[in-house]
Amino acid sequence: MRIAIFTDSFLPGVGGTEKAVLGLAEALVNNINNEVMVCCPMYTKKIKDSFPFKVLRAKSIRLTKSDYFAFPNLSKKFKLDLDKFKPDIIHCQSISPMTSYAIKYAKKHNLPVIMTIHTKFKTAFSHSIKSKLIVNALIKDMVKKMNDVSKVFTVSNIMKEELKTYGYKGDCEIIKNGLTFEKNEILEYDEKIINEYGLKSSDNILLYVGHIIKYKNLQFILDSLNILKEKTKNFKMVFVGEGPDINYFKNNVKLLKLENFVIFTGVIKDKQKLKTFYHFSKLFLFPSFFDTDGLVVIEAASEKTPTLTLIGTACCERIENEISGFIVDNNINKYADKIYELLLNPSIIETVGQQALKKIPKDWKITAQEYFDVYNELLSQVNNKNEESKNNLAI
Repeated sequence: MRIAIFTDSFLPGVGGTEKAVLGLAEALVNNINNEVMVCCPMYTKKIKDSFPFKVLRAKSIRLTKSDYFAFPNLSKKFKLDLDKFKPDIIHCQSISPMTSYAIKYAKKHNLPVIMTIHTKFKTAFSHSIKSKLIVNALIKDMVKKMNDVSKVFTVSNIMKEELKTYGYKGDCEIIKNGLTFEKNEILEYDEKIINEYGLKSSDNILLYVGHIIKYKNLQFILDSLNILKEKTKNFKMVFVGEGPDINYFKNNVKLLKLENFVIFTGVIKDKQKLKTFYHFSKLFLFPSFFDTDGLVVIEAASEKTPTLTLIGTACCERIENEISGFIVDNNINKYADKIYELLLNPSIIETVGQQALKKIPKDWKITAQEYFDVYNELLSQVNNKNEESKNNLAI
């Protein structure tokens, strides 16, 4: 089967959607022997794509440090290369503008289209666009696209409920993302990797990996640490990532006098280095209500590092409280108390971390097979309709 995956976010980006697209595309090729073409923005002409699947990049402009707006309609070569690939089905991993092109292309060529929603777009839009009128118009356009595709998927029950608040009344199914890191991958963890940040493997390292932006609830972490430092000085909080609000949080670290406890590393693209941070961390702190699945929670679990999250977050759907992770009330005092309690009881962290490894990671080949079954079902429906049309014409 030839599958065209359309996305507005792909490598060299470092977000969750980028990881999800990569993991799915690789599994569809390596585990199910499909042909895959990822259609995405052109971040820079210097990119040399080297994947087990084809990559078709559209002309684009840069909106922010990490976001690009693609214009597939402006390139004849884009259409010619897509025609040459001859997709059997199209899978959209975003809502605009690549999806708009994909839907029009699919209608013209009588192809089924499915869409997977990864992001709470209303929150994301509202952060960067101050006009409610514009935000509501964008959400309305998003719902229209969802109504134009064959089937809609998302990655958590919380995101499924969110779509209802957007005005989407159609069916929506859930398929959880897979694990980007290889489960039980044999690696040597060199302490020198964290030494360069003034850390030791024996430190009580607390970790966050992701976009440094206000709607990820990062202020909640800092406020909790401000309480924690009155109970113990024996911890180091590491924020891995970049984002538009990084200076805001660095300033708040100074205001809260947390300079001796908090480290910002910037983006870490090196897989070995990032896994080493997960490996040596005692807890992964993830109080985000924005994330719809939290691939970083899976990555942490792959290194036996349990996550401490809040009731009502999407990653709760993957965690059994006190068994494969920890869930507390949305309260900075309770969050700080839980961190302190766990640091005093490393055996609990170790036991729960082992269960996190067993229970949380899901192999991408399972996710890919679930989508592949959907592809086959939709293609069968198209073929049956085509046969019915031929028979009616014959009569």
